[in-house]
Amino acid sequence: MAYTSPLLAALPGIRHGFLNAAETAAFDREPLVDIKQVHGCDVLTFPHAQAERPQADGVFTEIAGQPLGVYTADCLPLLMASRDGRFISCVHAGWRGAALGIAERAVARFAEQGVAAADVVVAIGPHIRACCYEVSAAFYAQLLATPSGALAAANRQSLFFSRPQRPTAGSPAAREANSQWFDLAAFAVLALEKAGVPRENIDVLARCTYCTPDEALGSFRRRTHSPTEKTQQISWIVKQG
Repeated sequence: MAYTSPLLAALPGIRHGFLNAAETAAFDREPLVDIKQVHGCDVLTFPHAQAERPQADGVFTEIAGQPLGVYTADCLPLLMASRDGRFISCVHAGWRGAALGIAERAVARFAEQGVAAADVVVAIGPHIRACCYEVSAAFYAQLLATPSGALAAANRQSLFFSRPQRPTAGSPAAREANSQWFDLAAFAVLALEKAGVPRENIDVLARCTYCTPDEALGSFRRRTHSPTEKTQQISWIVKQG
């Protein structure tokens, strides 16, 4: 059964879902706005004038009946809507996209339509969590060199950990010396708060793509550790007419 957010479900005319891998395989993808995800920070406003498939990691629209969706397999899926249900957006955010400011850019799309950040509601779906997201000793320096480096530095203690956070039976053992565990969702939440979205408007679903039982969620990292068939999941949102 698809995961849902109570915050988004409470908004008028908004339907959404964070699918698992099996649901994604059966999902009709044809109606979705087709974008080429590139781990960047561009958020496309739909409809758009580009004839070819645009490179973007987010889509924004006010068109009723037009579903938006992104594919993930460890990265963050963000589904967003204005509190009045007039505008919606979906975002794919890996650490690079988050560090480049894609969450803030999505909030800016709402602002361009006169929607205050305080009236934006965000749900972050299943993603690799700090129980399983091991990063190298050099990762922190990479993050500092991005536009969000100052944000990471100011919040280092709440983003980086010397051991896995609440590991499960499915969490992997450490694979590198002097590694740390990174909380990607917390990083995105900080970025959203910096953009003006109140914390109470942000829903984080506590599901890890790596260690969810029965491998119900696709995980790129798990597949690199234990080669299996590639799977991923779609997160979608639509404004009803």
